[in-house]
Formats: sequence, C-alpha cells, structure tokens
Amino acid sequence: MQVRHGDEWITVRPEPDAFTINTGDMAQIWSNNRYYAPEHRVLTHPSKERYSAPMFYNPPFDAVVKPLPTLGAPQYSECVWGYFRAQRFAGDFADYGSEIQTSDFSAGSSSWHVKNQQRFLNQTDFAKPFSVEGNRQLLAPPSVS
Repeated sequence: MQVRHGDEWITVRPEPDAFTINTGDMAQIWSNNRYYAPEHRVLTHPSKERYSAPMFYNPPFDAVVKPLPTLGAPQYSECVWGYFRAQRFAGDFADYGSEIQTSDFSAGSSSWHVKNQQRFLNQTDFAKPFSVEGNRQLLAPPSVS
C-alpha cells in the first residue's frame, strides 16, 4: 500500500505480526482529525501473496456525521453520509473537476457541498435505489446544473 504525502507516494512497509489499518473519511470527521483518512493506492508484487480484509461501516444515508463533542472545538461542519457517498458514486460517472473530500466540510469552509447536502437530504427518497442520472441536478456543482 502507498499513501499520498503532498505530490509523492510513500510505501507503507508491513510490520511482521501486525495489521495496517486505513481509516475512512467519516472516521476522520467523527474523530475530529485524530484519525486521518489518507489518499491511498495498492500495488501488488508479482511473486508475493497479499491479504486484504476490507471492512466498511455504512451508516444510514440520512446519518449526520460530525465530530464527537468530547474532542474539542469541531474542525468540521456536519456532513450527511448519503450525500457524501452519492457524490463519490456520481464521480464514477461524471467528472465535475474534483472529487468530494472531507476538507469540503472543514469548519468555516465555503464549499458548495455544505449547503447542497441539505437540499439533497430534503429531496432524496432513500427508500428507492439510488440513481446518479435521476439525481444529477442535486449532485452537480452550481455552475453545471
């Protein structure tokens, strides 16, 4: 596995008898930056085995994720999980210039995502299967929609 540090990819060397744990975006927000979700990629070795056991926690789509109150002044605004996930999913089908990131929800951020997620939450029926095409107007940046 490699993690991005600035413009460089750094190889994470496995430690014997240890786990390498890569946290996700929502853990970064919940932990108020105590746990960082790095951009990462996996490289395989042609002659060595590699074991990976991903475990994803997927809260309800209408879950509001925010820093735990016991972790000091919040470094993030509230983030609606379903909106964040839908934006990432939509990014697989359309290129709006940049992928949604936790930094879009940094405290004091002027990102359009902070306001747009409430519109998404109010207008999306989470009981129906998600459709990028059916929700394109709710997912596109203001200059595109």
